[in-house]
Amino acid sequence: MDEKEQNIAAFMHLYKPVESQISAYCRVITGSEEAAGDLLQDTLLAAFEGFKDLHKTESFIYYLCSIAKHTFLKQKRRWKFFGDSTDIEKKNTSISADSIELQPDIQLLYKAIAKLNNDQREVLLMFHIMGFSINEIQKQLKLTEAAVKNRLQRARSRLKLLLSDNISDIATAFPANLSNTEMI
Repeated sequence: MDEKEQNIAAFMHLYKPVESQISAYCRVITGSEEAAGDLLQDTLLAAFEGFKDLHKTESFIYYLCSIAKHTFLKQKRRWKFFGDSTDIEKKNTSISADSIELQPDIQLLYKAIAKLNNDQREVLLMFHIMGFSINEIQKQLKLTEAAVKNRLQRARSRLKLLLSDNISDIATAFPANLSNTEMI
C-alpha cells in the first residue's frame, strides 16, 4: 500500500465507529437530510485534508464536530450575503422520518433547537444527539463541569419554553370545540 491508501484506510478506520453520530449531528444543526448530506461531505473532505495534522486519534469525533460546526457557520454567513436565508430555511425544513405522523413534531423540535443560542445548542446536541458525557463535552469545549451542566439545563428550559409556545399557537389555530364535521 502506498501512503495515500494508508491514509484513507486509517481515516476510514476512525470514521466508521462515529459515522452515525456525526451524521446525526449534521442533520440536527442543518434541519434537513439534504443539507446534512452536503455538510457531512464538506466536513469529511476538510477532515481528510487535515488528517495528517491530527495528533490525538481518540479525539477524532471532536475533530469532526468542530469542522462540521465551523463549516455550517461559514455557510450561514455566506447565506446572509449571497442569498435569502428565509428561502434556505424553508428548504431545510424537510425531514424524513420513519412515520409521516412524526414529521410535524420533528420539524417543530428542529426549529426550536435552531432558535437556541450556539453555546446551548452545541451542548444539547453533543449530550442528547451524539451521546457524549458531561466530562467529554467539558474537555472538548474547554469548560468547567458546572458550565456544561448550566448550558445544558438552560438549553432544556429554553427548548421546553419554545415547544410549549408552539403547542399553544397550534391550540389557538385549531380550537378544540370544533367537531370533525365542521372542519370538513
